[in-house]
Amino acid sequence: MNIDSYSFYDNYSGHPVGALKAVVDGLRQSKDSLIYLVGDSSLDNKYWFGYQERAVNGYETLLQPAFSRCDVAHHVNRELATRDPSRACVNAAVEASSLNGRSMGFLQEHDCLVRDTIRPEDVLVVSVGGNDIALTPVLCTCFNVVPLLCFGACCGSLIDRCTCACPPDVYTPLCGYSDCGCCCCGLPGCLVGLCGFPPGLGYFVDLFGNRVRSYVSRIVAKTKPKLVVICMIYFLDVHGRGSWADATLSLLGYNCAPHLLQKAIRTVFEYGTKRISIPGTKVLPFALYDVIDGTDTNDFVQRVEPSVQGGSKMAAALVDAILNAEAVAAAAQEGGR
Repeated sequence: MNIDSYSFYDNYSGHPVGALKAVVDGLRQSKDSLIYLVGDSSLDNKYWFGYQERAVNGYETLLQPAFSRCDVAHHVNRELATRDPSRACVNAAVEASSLNGRSMGFLQEHDCLVRDTIRPEDVLVVSVGGNDIALTPVLCTCFNVVPLLCFGACCGSLIDRCTCACPPDVYTPLCGYSDCGCCCCGLPGCLVGLCGFPPGLGYFVDLFGNRVRSYVSRIVAKTKPKLVVICMIYFLDVHGRGSWADATLSLLGYNCAPHLLQKAIRTVFEYGTKRISIPGTKVLPFALYDVIDGTDTNDFVQRVEPSVQGGSKMAAALVDAILNAEAVAAAAQEGGR
């Protein structure tokens, strides 16, 4: 099977779906299981650089010529080639995509491919939601981010004592059809986000908690994988300038007080991501900001996209987390016998 490497990696919005399906089919012939990456450019970072290496871990027999762009998936495959060659990684994430673009029960065609091909022995890695703030914010997102950051600036650590957020999930029970995305300017999230303090926190807990849960639930609706890793975004580059995201980061106060947004990310992870559960599978919350903390400009391209170095760090940490979670589950199962 020969898949043209150039067209496979030059596509901006994820890999071409037809070629991606051929990769999945080809890898199934030699691998016991797959690790799927879904979400946005925090995982689909191939567009932002031209560095490439020889393809590994099964891709060398599928791609022609046999090279891979040094994206997150390639680094995961490089880790797996030495640590667990019985499995491979497939990048089904889509550059510049968002949860708003997956509203009203809609899934991207890459998501549908994963939904239709994922198996019980596979692992799903999800990183999404950042573009709903940085790239395509709706009106209610803007309204809620201001009080959240302002309360953090004015009250500091004092606000930690009364922080809370428990917005009800109004999306997953309705298969995502109640997630109106851009159509209602984020109004459903604004309403359920009232169940939280400081003002604004509930909205973003709903975004990264309930809406992400709804998205993932639709992907695994047919088949539950053995593990779902749900990531919270890394801290963005605090030093660099000259990015397409400079204006947004400046408006968020990140250029002068990055700790405010970073604290908000931590809090949303605690009250949103870490509380996600999906019946029939194990969910592992994973904080990418523990891997990329924003202090090393070399971890980034354009301040917000993982570089070759940043992607390598993320891949190593993700493989560590997956293998550790599986080892713990195996030990618990053995102990229960």
